[in-house]
Amino acid sequence: MTDDPQLAMALMRYQIISSYLADPPAHGLRGAALRRLAEKTWTDPQGKQRRFSAETLRGWIRHYQRSGLDGLSNRSRSQATPSLPELVIETACGLKQQVPERSLERIIELMEISGTIEPGNLKRSTLHRILKKRGLSRRKPVADRKDLDRFEADAPNDLWQSDMLVGPYLPDPDNSQKRRRTYLYAFLDDHSRLLLYGRFFFKGDLPSLELVFRYCIQKWGVPKRVYYDNGQVYRSGHMKKIVAHLGIHRIIHTQAYRPMGHGKIEALNRFIRNAFLSEVRASSIKTLDELNEAFVAWAQTVYNHRTHSQTQQSPKERWRAGIEGVKYADEAVIHRAFTWKANRKADKAGVFSLHGVKFQVDATLAGSTVTVHYDPECLHEVEVHHPNVGMQRLMPYEVAAWRRPKAPPNVPVQSPTPKVDYLAHLVAKYQQGNPESSPQRQHWAQQQQAQRNNNTNAIISIMQDNLHDGVVDISIVRNWLARYGPLDPSCFEAELTALLERHPNDLHVRYYLEQLREVS
Repeated sequence: MTDDPQLAMALMRYQIISSYLADPPAHGLRGAALRRLAEKTWTDPQGKQRRFSAETLRGWIRHYQRSGLDGLSNRSRSQATPSLPELVIETACGLKQQVPERSLERIIELMEISGTIEPGNLKRSTLHRILKKRGLSRRKPVADRKDLDRFEADAPNDLWQSDMLVGPYLPDPDNSQKRRRTYLYAFLDDHSRLLLYGRFFFKGDLPSLELVFRYCIQKWGVPKRVYYDNGQVYRSGHMKKIVAHLGIHRIIHTQAYRPMGHGKIEALNRFIRNAFLSEVRASSIKTLDELNEAFVAWAQTVYNHRTHSQTQQSPKERWRAGIEGVKYADEAVIHRAFTWKANRKADKAGVFSLHGVKFQVDATLAGSTVTVHYDPECLHEVEVHHPNVGMQRLMPYEVAAWRRPKAPPNVPVQSPTPKVDYLAHLVAKYQQGNPESSPQRQHWAQQQQAQRNNNTNAIISIMQDNLHDGVVDISIVRNWLARYGPLDPSCFEAELTALLERHPNDLHVRYYLEQLREVS
């Protein structure tokens, strides 16, 4: 038909893939369609009977969609690598060898930051050819995609995905001679691909997962559904209780032995390994706090503002586009949902232990079994419930210099005998006649309380002036100051200003209070 062998080859290839191009199969059926074409025998321009693999056919389709019929010919393409200084080539290869997971874009970015090249002077394709020539660039094997199809939630907070990622080893804070493995819990919004929050822990237990989940709900609202794998912490009864309290529709779990449906969070984990954990090995991070601080900075400045290849938007932009449908939960409801319950038996002094912290109940409950409601991350106050006495709020037990009153003896009830405190009568009479000599303890207490209230109001005013209007919960601030105050307002304002230079002003108020408590 033609004297041009390249054109003849291109026409043969087009004939093979033309049925696929005319009626493209749906997602999930494309592999089967290509395999059916690969089973057929075709005649090449030289008259030979040949078969072509499904991967070869997939490549032809991709070339045709990019360049038309010219993309199906065997015309030679220029593969000459532009002349680059040897220093640039060696630096690029060294960066790849130092952290093999580094992508081409990150190597170029690091070289631009270090001043090795001028911004925009090194192309991705050029760097790829350099690394390929040195044997430093290769494709990963394709994962099993049998019976898979893509899906996406309709709006922000329609569906959240979560998973645990094994992190790096760090020095053990309790033993400098050992190193401990870290674990990352993270939550991803399915619609926008927004990384809601993630945090590293030394334990991959349920309290760690719930701490991340709680922070995500406080900042980003309540999801309609959550999508987990089959890990024990995700199938716990307490996780089901949280979902029920918050009105989340239900928990969805991946099919057993088929975690590929969890694709978006798995893709996020791969990106975290390649873009963040790979850089941890080349950093000076030594503590868990430094690791979490770096991860938050990376998530907020890199991942959430990076244009996603599927949505063609950054995760944060896409989430904000549907913010009108987001619903938030009251803090009291969140607190009740995440509250743990445990039974403890108080000893003869009324003392019991909870996660290594001791508490003391009323003397009437000594030796009794009580139900404790608590937050495992905030053990500065717990609630104790007992059918006979109702509810008590307890602070951590401290040994006092005096004895508390004994429990009243269990004696038959008798008619009350009138009592006359003669000495108290004399003291009151004496104070009425000599008001200047009375100690005025009540006045001093009121004055001290007034000073404390003024200090509390000053701290609240500082937070309202510096933080976003929607994050300052006055009741939370008052409770925090009741335990850790009073504070010097000027010092508090200076520390808050320094904190806001590193973090935005629209995070949950608990975050700022905890950070400031660690500083103070």
